[in-house]
Amino acid sequence: MEAMKIATDKFDSILARSYLKSEYGEEQVADKILRHLIHDELDEQEHRFIEENHLYEWLFPYFYTQEERQVLEQFALLTQERKTVIYGAGAVARLLLNCGFYGKIEGVMAAGQAGTLFCGKPFMSENQVLQAGVSQIVVAARVTNYQIITERISDFCEKNGILLRGLNGRNLIQWYAGKTVKFNPKGRMYFGMNAERLREEINRHDVISFDVFDTLVMRKVLRPADIFYLVGQQAKGLDISASSFADRRIYAEHHNVYEGNIFGIYRMLQDVLQLTDQQRDRLLELEIEMERQMLILREEIADIFRYAVSQGKTVYLISDMYLPEPVLGKLLSGLGIIGYEKLMVSCDFQCGKAFGLAHIYSKMVMGRKCLHIGDNENADGTAFVKEGINSFIIRSAFSLSKMSNLRNLTEYAYSKDEQNALGLLFSKILNSPFALNKGKGMIQVRTYKEWGYQFLGMYVVAYFDWLCREIKKNKLAGMLFPTRDGYLFYKLYCWYRKNVDGSLPEAVYFKTSRKICYVASLTTEENIDFFLGYDDVYSPEELLMKRFLLEKEEIGLFREGMDSREYIMMHKEIIFRRSAVIREKYLLYMRGLGLREGAEYGLFDSYCRGTVQYLLEQFIPYTLCGLYLGKIHNTRKLGKIKSFYRDRGNYLRLDDVNEKRTLLEYCFSSPETNIIGMDLDGNFIYAKEYRTKRDIEHMLEIQKGAEDFFMEYHGSFPAEEDGFSSDLPNAVINAMDQAELVEKCSDMGDIRSIDDMTNIGYAVWEC
Repeated sequence: MEAMKIATDKFDSILARSYLKSEYGEEQVADKILRHLIHDELDEQEHRFIEENHLYEWLFPYFYTQEERQVLEQFALLTQERKTVIYGAGAVARLLLNCGFYGKIEGVMAAGQAGTLFCGKPFMSENQVLQAGVSQIVVAARVTNYQIITERISDFCEKNGILLRGLNGRNLIQWYAGKTVKFNPKGRMYFGMNAERLREEINRHDVISFDVFDTLVMRKVLRPADIFYLVGQQAKGLDISASSFADRRIYAEHHNVYEGNIFGIYRMLQDVLQLTDQQRDRLLELEIEMERQMLILREEIADIFRYAVSQGKTVYLISDMYLPEPVLGKLLSGLGIIGYEKLMVSCDFQCGKAFGLAHIYSKMVMGRKCLHIGDNENADGTAFVKEGINSFIIRSAFSLSKMSNLRNLTEYAYSKDEQNALGLLFSKILNSPFALNKGKGMIQVRTYKEWGYQFLGMYVVAYFDWLCREIKKNKLAGMLFPTRDGYLFYKLYCWYRKNVDGSLPEAVYFKTSRKICYVASLTTEENIDFFLGYDDVYSPEELLMKRFLLEKEEIGLFREGMDSREYIMMHKEIIFRRSAVIREKYLLYMRGLGLREGAEYGLFDSYCRGTVQYLLEQFIPYTLCGLYLGKIHNTRKLGKIKSFYRDRGNYLRLDDVNEKRTLLEYCFSSPETNIIGMDLDGNFIYAKEYRTKRDIEHMLEIQKGAEDFFMEYHGSFPAEEDGFSSDLPNAVINAMDQAELVEKCSDMGDIRSIDDMTNIGYAVWEC
């Protein structure tokens, strides 16, 4: 405070000698002038006054809000190396120009404004931006406006190599890539194909051959070489990291001087890593076993394979692969792929499809009408067409992802954990090579379970990875999952503790709510005022009964003209007595759960300001460490609170999950109603159910989908050190806006919920 006083006194002295004294008159006090200089559109003379006195260095910082300070710090990082124009002419654009960046901003872009001035800087057209040599446009606007601005100028930026960023630092063209689908003529033609057309082609041919990998079967990993990393994770007794093992395995394959199959590759790897014969054989077995675990059918193509066999067609399988026929054939038979004539593998013939294997095959089936089905334009297309064999090219899951509104997701899969999770997601939603055809590149979601799997599974897995690390780091005695937001997460935590990591502390499904915590914490008039701060639909008499849980006979008459607060305070002694009884009963319930005095427990919550934790901390005999999915920007001041997703306000927000928190709160709720209090016998009082039976059924289906993804992921992949950032789950959440909700899922926009404090209903997703 002393430093601020010195700074403002210095400003008063400068002001007294400046033109501003006569400009504004004696009645204008210094703080009003300061607010003007920071927030308003200024003329050239005012900007010169700021620059000459460097006000943004020693004075302005005392008057910034926390969000303004963060905006300025972030913008300083963005403009370090690039010639910059800002897009936007609102409050934050004025802040940037007034508070230290006037000389670093070339100009301003805004719809329809070219040729005029804004805060002394020219509004620039696209041509003027190019002529000025600008390499970066920063959107100086609310995050909610980013998408529409990106759509407006992304083509211009991409064409001219200009980086388009938000104030939050995010590459907006990359981030919103999933909001539109662009495809070439080949892609447009492909969307006209379907399984029925492929069956018709099979009917017209005598001999049918299938490629194997990414056609008939696929792996649950993002890229084939990820198998090697998983082998490296399980390799025991080797003084080498999983990533180093994967690199050596790739090297051994490329430089193999022995037989051209997996056995020769592992002989080469033995030389590279100086392995014993036993170590070599064990690693080889591990890789084959990992292939078995990661392989799944592409169900629609497997059905077509079975159709071809059932129609009496002669069916061949042809693969470019280092697993010889006896090994690969066993893997395929384990998936039910049987009944074919012959499996031809490149390593057995010492040549790939494009380098002789297609020719060998053509000699075997000469004189018959043949069709080859595969995913590679060259190896499965051109190579067979050259031999007079018709081809039908389908798309791999990875290729489909690049044709869809999911095409930017791989840019956010930084760690191996994230890559594995994305591979699992693609293996499910892009399992069919025709998954995008009805939506012309957009994902279609047919059931609520599918929706939960596709959009919330990644979110839940990423949060759990962070949660478990935080629990161990903070050495917590246990984890509390409150009703109702903790319903799904409590179930998943118990499963994870039993099946994945038994070292985690026990969890408790903790009965609580904002309402009961308010009622139990009432000891002063200030507490009552805090409770009254919510907008309410109740009359003063109803407030006393429904909020403060007083009996009707305890309530005095509310007279016309009486102030509502005054009326409530007439009952404060009764309120405090009732609160004391409920508090005692509530603490008795907690002791019954085994919660120990003086211990520290983690407290789960979804997207919140920490109200429950804040109120509990007023009277509980142990400490809480909030471990939230996300916290809203103006979170209450709490003793200890952390969140995986952090709301950084209107201009720096990174997380699309913040915009969808009401939807996600609905998805993660429980089928039970909210707790609104406790009676004098210590029994919890529950609210009336406002949700429909349909809404609850949909919610549980969504949770089942997320649960399936969670369990499949942890059942397939071991945890890695790098873990998850929030970027990939956010990008997946971001993609949900463009999914087409069809069939059973088409009524999602009609689902409604109700605020448990104000009893005001709202649509969980405004479509």
